[in-house]
Amino acid sequence: MNNFKLNPPNEYGINIWILASAGRCKVAGISEAECERMIYAYQGQTRRPIKRSEVTRAIQKAYSSTFTPTNYVKPDKVSWQPNQTRRSTYKPQGKKYDAYQLWEESPWIPDDGLTQTIVLKSLFPDSSRLICVGKSAFAFHTARLNQFKDLTQCQFIVPCYMTKKTGMTQDGKESMHCLDNCDERLYCVVDLDEPKSADHPSIIKQLKRVFDLVMVLSSGGKSLHAWFNVPSDEEKDFWDVAVPMGADAALMRNRSSFVRIPGGTRENGNKQSVLYFDESKCVKNNKETISNEEIHREQ
Repeated sequence: MNNFKLNPPNEYGINIWILASAGRCKVAGISEAECERMIYAYQGQTRRPIKRSEVTRAIQKAYSSTFTPTNYVKPDKVSWQPNQTRRSTYKPQGKKYDAYQLWEESPWIPDDGLTQTIVLKSLFPDSSRLICVGKSAFAFHTARLNQFKDLTQCQFIVPCYMTKKTGMTQDGKESMHCLDNCDERLYCVVDLDEPKSADHPSIIKQLKRVFDLVMVLSSGGKSLHAWFNVPSDEEKDFWDVAVPMGADAALMRNRSSFVRIPGGTRENGNKQSVLYFDESKCVKNNKETISNEEIHREQ
């Protein structure tokens, strides 16, 4: 068993990988203690820190049941297909579509008085509802939008309304950020990590041909995030197209996942600038849409 190794984490999510890894260790005759050590060896290589509670829970489940996977990648899972990215970015003539063209096509040019307050009030027009924002993955708060004083230093936001102030995590702990207090999906957010950054604008352009593009912003790193307004009965169709083109499947599976907040600041100090914004495509509440004049008066 000295040659036994775990598959490294991939796009199917940390929880799935941990549970499947525990199952593979059980099948291979690895002790629970050694299994825990092998899983923790990947700390720092995942999109978020590995939590001790989720590792303990996964090992208990795997070693006390008939759970015996040999690989954590399920064949029926939709995943990134590089050939789909190539098709979406291929142009027989001329230059590849780029971020500047996205900026030029924005119905509201970001430099023309478009502030973080305007964007967030347009994205979440119901001022009576709760939203969850985070300065980091561990420092977050849930409240009404008008209760936050300054969100420019935050990194994250949940692209849904929250149903209540707190909910219960899978560990049975009370938290302001969990699936239990997250409402139905409001926006489908495309986070492009796998494809080359130069291909991101073209991928977004292709998705925009079929689905309503609301916003594109820089992650403050190499990738672009694109927010789409997709009717609930079309969500499966959206992800079936978006994920093979490079969209992060974790955001498809978990609607409570954090995404980059427009107008925020990444931990490295880079701004998460809005490149494209179409207020007319935002999800509306039952009241009248907030006018730009009203938004400016409230600032």
